[in-house]
Amino acid sequence: MVRKSVAASVVAIAVGLGVVSHAQPVAVENRVAARLDAGQPAIGTFTRGAPNLDFVVIDAQYGDFDLDAIEGRLQALKADRSASSALPVVRIPLSAVEAPEAVVGALIELGVPGIMFPDIETPAQAVRAIASLRDASEAGVWPEAPSGQLLAMVQIESMVGIDQLDAVLDVPGIGVIFLGPTDLAGAIGADGPDAPEVEALVQQALAVCVRREVACGYPIVARSAADAEQQRERRLGEGFKVLAVMTVSR
Repeated sequence: MVRKSVAASVVAIAVGLGVVSHAQPVAVENRVAARLDAGQPAIGTFTRGAPNLDFVVIDAQYGDFDLDAIEGRLQALKADRSASSALPVVRIPLSAVEAPEAVVGALIELGVPGIMFPDIETPAQAVRAIASLRDASEAGVWPEAPSGQLLAMVQIESMVGIDQLDAVLDVPGIGVIFLGPTDLAGAIGADGPDAPEVEALVQQALAVCVRREVACGYPIVARSAADAEQQRERRLGEGFKVLAVMTVSR
């Protein structure tokens, strides 16, 4: 009930911002899709661009949904020649999970080609997520449309999501399943994302994605560049195809 009421508020905000459907096609190469189609991994990060990345996630999950701030981040990425080829992906507010069309249309109008949908637990939520992209633009949703320019990253962050993953993957148009180990740890009361019981769930979800031939993504939080490279090679060796790499060294 709380989630639905908050989502309704997001709908109202979007209406006030003048969100409309059928925005112009996104004129950005879907670099993540191109990499995956070529059998290559897609490497990105959250928030800040860097040279030679395939995608950058702009995180709008927390706090107020601020279109102006997102537009500013998009412009900054375009202006940074070393990072301008990375696919911008916006993680939408958790409050919009039940009504993603409230914010996705506005983001597509800004030129955002990738949407990350947090905490998807059911096929019905996945259907709404993909429909929000499909209805907002004629650019096509990859891989449902082989040449589609829009990308859906669906996050699995709970035990319900793990249990329902096979059914979620029956929904056409999911480009990437992106795991959330920190939230998984919270959901089961584990001692952090590196706990053995969390890793077991991560491997369980990865096995489903590999069997269903859907790219699986994972966030790497490393202590140093060397640690990031080690974790990157480990996760790629396990079968992950999409990695968001962050380094927190001081």
